[in-house]
Amino acid sequence: MTCRTCLQKKNYTAEEASELVLDQLALEPVLAEEDTVTSRLTICSECPSLTADHTCMHCGCFVLFRASLPNKRCPAPDGDRWQQV
Repeated sequence: MTCRTCLQKKNYTAEEASELVLDQLALEPVLAEEDTVTSRLTICSECPSLTADHTCMHCGCFVLFRASLPNKRCPAPDGDRWQQV
């Protein structure tokens, strides 16, 4: 399976990805609690589907963005890995 981000011509550095995410999160009215985000990111960091240290191969999202939204779930096809958070 090829992730959506891999199909793009632009490869973002961790710093570029973080800047893009922070810009977008500034527009979001509701964000997840900081401890929830941290827990989710820890789970993502151990996932074999994390690519470039910031992108989920299942959905193509920057994991920091997805983890920061309270209504989002882990998109892993074998089940939501964030359920415990």
